[in-house]
Amino acid sequence: MYNLRYIAFFICSAILLSTHAAPLVVPRGLLGTTWIEASINSDAFLNDPKDKELFSTMLTGVRAGQRLNPQGKYNAGLYLLREAYKGHPGNSLIMKVMKSIDKATLGEAKALHEIGDLVASGMLEDRLVSRHPVPVIIMLRKPGDVLSTTKEYKDANVAIKEQMRAQSNKLKCEKVALIAVSKHILHLDNHEANSLVTLTGNTVSSVELIDFGVPDTYLVSKDVKEPEVLNFCLQRLKSKPQSA
Repeated sequence: MYNLRYIAFFICSAILLSTHAAPLVVPRGLLGTTWIEASINSDAFLNDPKDKELFSTMLTGVRAGQRLNPQGKYNAGLYLLREAYKGHPGNSLIMKVMKSIDKATLGEAKALHEIGDLVASGMLEDRLVSRHPVPVIIMLRKPGDVLSTTKEYKDANVAIKEQMRAQSNKLKCEKVALIAVSKHILHLDNHEANSLVTLTGNTVSSVELIDFGVPDTYLVSKDVKEPEVLNFCLQRLKSKPQSA
C-alpha cells in the first residue's frame, strides 16, 4: 500500500511539474531570432516613467501646412509645417497626427527619439488639423523618393528595374542593420513606400527609412551583430516579394 501511495504521489508530482514548470529552453527573442527582444508598444520597451509623458506638453509655435497624405491605419494624416520650428525650416519637418495616445503612439515617439529623428511630441491645437487638441509627432523629413515613382525607374527596361530594386534592397537592409546595431531599434516594415531612394542615373546611391511605428518596429539586444541583422533583413525581403 505504501509503495502504491508513493508511486501515485510521484506520478502526480511529475504531472504538476510538467504542467507548471518552465520549459528547459525558452526562446530569448522574437521572430525566430535570439536578438529581437520586444515590440515598441510593449512594457519592455516603454520601461521609463518619462515615456508616459511624451505627449503631456501642449505644443506652441506649430502650424500645419500642406497635407501630404490622407488618414492612414495608424495615423490621422501627415503634414508639412508652415514655418520654422526649433531651428528647422518648416519644409524639413514632417508632422504626424496620431489618432490616440496609446502604447503604439508612445512607442513610435520613443523609437524616433532613440534613432535621433524626433523633434517634438505633444498635443496640438490647430483648426486645420482638428477641432480638438490632438497628439502629434514632429520628426525630421528624409530626402528621396519612393523608387517606383521616379522617372528613371519608370523609363527603365525590366532588367534595369530589377537591378535598381536589388540595389535598393541591399542599401535598405544595410541601413536597417546599422540602426539596429547603433540605436538598438529594428525597422522591419520594409515595403517599398517606407524607403526613400536617391538616384545617380539608374543607380540607387542611398536609401532612407521612414515609418518607425507598429507593428514592425522592435527593440533589439545590445550585442546584436550587423551581419546577422543584414542577412535577416535580406531574407525577409526575399520571402516577401511585395516588400521589395
